[in-house]
Amino acid sequence: MKKLFTLKKWLTLQEAARHLAIVFGEEVCEADVLRLALDGHLKLSVNFVNHARAFKGNVVPIEEAEYEEFPWEFSPKIPIPDEHKGKPIRVMKGINLDGKRVLNLGKDVMSLDGVYDLAMVGNERIDVEHQYQMLTNGPSVTLQGLDGAFVIGDANTMYQIIESYDENEYQAGSIGHLRELEQEILLKKIKPEKAKELLAKHKEDRKAFLAKANERRDAGCDSSNYHPAGSLPDDSVMVVRTDALREFEQTINEDSVSADKPLNTNERNTLLTIIAALCDYSAIDPKARGSATQIASMTAELGAPVTDETILKALVKIPDAVARRMK
Repeated sequence: MKKLFTLKKWLTLQEAARHLAIVFGEEVCEADVLRLALDGHLKLSVNFVNHARAFKGNVVPIEEAEYEEFPWEFSPKIPIPDEHKGKPIRVMKGINLDGKRVLNLGKDVMSLDGVYDLAMVGNERIDVEHQYQMLTNGPSVTLQGLDGAFVIGDANTMYQIIESYDENEYQAGSIGHLRELEQEILLKKIKPEKAKELLAKHKEDRKAFLAKANERRDAGCDSSNYHPAGSLPDDSVMVVRTDALREFEQTINEDSVSADKPLNTNERNTLLTIIAALCDYSAIDPKARGSATQIASMTAELGAPVTDETILKALVKIPDAVARRMK
């Protein structure tokens, strides 16, 4: 695995879990990999096996967001405070990603192929959470974002994954509607005469659907034939880039080194002085015979026992440490 790891650009979730288990010497499963991604420790990616359609967008600071103005009567169902009545309503043009950044989307339909990092700000995050819950026998995730799923291009670029209305099962005349209709005929065992009637109706709806789609495309509005995807494509696969794994490993190792760093003289003297103060408060003389045994009993009661010998080594250093702090 180690030799192949250096050659691979990405790993499946199962392979990533196995790799991390080897690196850290402890059990790691696919759910752990997903949880690390959800908690922001590990960057997760997606492989678009059969391509995916998307709108390309530029990410800008929220201070640079553009707005449109509408008459205050534009949305009569939304209550407007009296102080704002008569004033135009400002609506942000882009998508507010996180209160700090805005995504301004283009209208050209693009095709994405290969591996892209998940932005973890939209429905792609919900997909990860749902898969995690399924692996851990948790509840189904029923949340749904309105802005779609997003992947990262570079530091200033994101893509919004989109779906054709032709795949929408609720759209009359679409391929998606035909699939639902055929399944309904099969499951409900609809009689041949009625089934023939329903399929004929779909055929007529199909003509109208295609005519409208072609009209929008010919008018240069092909983007209107698509809508934000409710999730990542069914034929896409979540993966982890090997670079992301290396970055995660380095972060963990740096944290471990920092945690294991020995105390410097000032830190040691400070802790010994604190121990001296606690001993004084508890009427324990660090120099007295049996004081180490007394403190050892207290650590045992705490559930974190320390031996007499270890405590004695610390107690004998207290006078010098206190003296240094008093200078």
